[in-house]
Amino acid sequence: MPFSIGRVINKLNHIHFQISSEHQIPFPKPEIFWLSKYLYERRYIRIHPDGRIEGGLSRFVSSMINFSFIRSLVADKYSIAGIAYDPVSLFLLELFRHIEKYSDMKAFVEVLRDGDRGRHYRLYAGINFENVPCEATFTNFKDRLGEELYNQIFHVLVEIAELLGFLSYTIIATDGTLFPTNARYKGCTWFEKECKCVEFVGIIDNVRRRVLYRLNHPDRKSLFKDMRVKVECPSQRFPDHAKIPRPRVEILTLCLREADPEKPSIFNQIFGVKEELQQAGLDLVVKRGVLTEVILGDSAKTDSFFFRCPKMPHDPNAKIGVRRNPKNPDRIEKIFGFNAIIDTSIELDLGIELPVACTTIAGNGEEGRHFISNKIQIMNHHGKASKIHIADAKYDEINNYNFSRSQGAIPIIDYNPRSENLSPDALKARGYDQKGWPYAPCGLINHPNGFDKKYQRASFSCRRQCLHSKDPQIIKYSETCKHWINYHGHTRHMSIKDHPRLINEVLRGTDRYQKLKSLRSASERTNSSAKEDLCILNKPKVRGIKNAGVLAQLAVMALLLKRIICFIIKVTLAMRKISSNNPSSKPYLPGPEVPKFILNLIQRE
Repeated sequence: MPFSIGRVINKLNHIHFQISSEHQIPFPKPEIFWLSKYLYERRYIRIHPDGRIEGGLSRFVSSMINFSFIRSLVADKYSIAGIAYDPVSLFLLELFRHIEKYSDMKAFVEVLRDGDRGRHYRLYAGINFENVPCEATFTNFKDRLGEELYNQIFHVLVEIAELLGFLSYTIIATDGTLFPTNARYKGCTWFEKECKCVEFVGIIDNVRRRVLYRLNHPDRKSLFKDMRVKVECPSQRFPDHAKIPRPRVEILTLCLREADPEKPSIFNQIFGVKEELQQAGLDLVVKRGVLTEVILGDSAKTDSFFFRCPKMPHDPNAKIGVRRNPKNPDRIEKIFGFNAIIDTSIELDLGIELPVACTTIAGNGEEGRHFISNKIQIMNHHGKASKIHIADAKYDEINNYNFSRSQGAIPIIDYNPRSENLSPDALKARGYDQKGWPYAPCGLINHPNGFDKKYQRASFSCRRQCLHSKDPQIIKYSETCKHWINYHGHTRHMSIKDHPRLINEVLRGTDRYQKLKSLRSASERTNSSAKEDLCILNKPKVRGIKNAGVLAQLAVMALLLKRIICFIIKVTLAMRKISSNNPSSKPYLPGPEVPKFILNLIQRE
């Protein structure tokens, strides 16, 4: 069996040499300036009968894969001068943290600084006890590399999995998973950069007049009420519509309070009411508002104060995404954060599902547009085209269908009816139902009768259903039906050219289509594992699209390695069991049975 641990180790000898030959850019910094030095060393891996690994997953990963290629990938991010950690060391420690399911970097750094608990992590990463990095070191390292370099590292790991025989890229399922940002949504979906510095001209004169009015009309109830300073929303993305007036946002909230002689308020002087409030024994204080800049003019009416809009979240890159509530699928749940769009390669003959591409966007408004970018990502790095593309209704766009067919693949994408009228009368009026099956002249639905690859069209026939119908109108119509004499009855063709989204090479509504569609759950399992199993994308402490993209790449890397390791362990234990039961015979472990029609689809020229 080529996937037992012994056979995999033998293959890795040649794979490491091939990967090293592909990445020959020298690391610019001399070793004398390194705070750590990673050296690949193959260590003995002991697998217990219950599947446990001696030393944990981190020992397995560091012993199986030589990560020295990372220095070549990140060489342009480093200079000759200055002291720095070996980039491989920092990358491995971050990877170990996610594989071993540490809640945050702070907890993992505490383990690294422990003499006993962190010994093996330091050993595998090549770091001395005296030079254990802090949390800021990892943050700076991720900022230095960025999502693009992490994506390149991920694809090198995917290449290793391909060379080991785990990947064929024949069936690719695409799905996105929402994960929240570490910032609270404050109610505005139109925020942009201008919202960081909202200008208010003449605010000193405005506040002064309002304070003097309250002092001249002393009503005890209204004297201490809040004074709210509002300005029109500055966002240029707000819809310009007559029925939707541009909202006014509250940028500053002030109030009057009893004066404190020991701590006089500085705002009395700023807004020019120091003497008046001193006589009244009051102070002007600010309850809410973030002041970013002040430009004082020649008079109080020309000053400019700049405020941060209170409805602008602390993560301006995040957006609202919508998904079904996991606990109640009938309800819609809003997530303020990011969306990791992951492509999963489904290997039916091995029974394994591995992530092979990942892109991170804000929210999920444009998720369908990244169906193509993920496929191009696979082609650019591995030069492989798939045979079947599977996705849900978010990816139901003509460009996605055209791209899949141009690559020789079959798109299995859920149809999104959008605003179509799907009432029975409307369907009969247009001539075909929601699955693309046309109606016969008598009103019965035609059934699929094959797909013509040459002319790119599907055939449908009524198959003379009227013979078995009990409807009097159908029976009466059949007596004069001109198609009744044909063997298949009424026949109609539906071409992909006329209906590119509705008509597929594998027709919607058929058993084969449903079996292919059911494979989409593989991408959902990938997303669920990144959240629930590895706990990487489950409420992470991350802000900004750049940091979210790096985290998503780490999630797919950790998931890829863990699934491969678990598969190797499973095969190794099964081979041991077979060998112990039949020592004289050559062990053979059959893989899962693949449906014949799927084999025909993925093996076609």
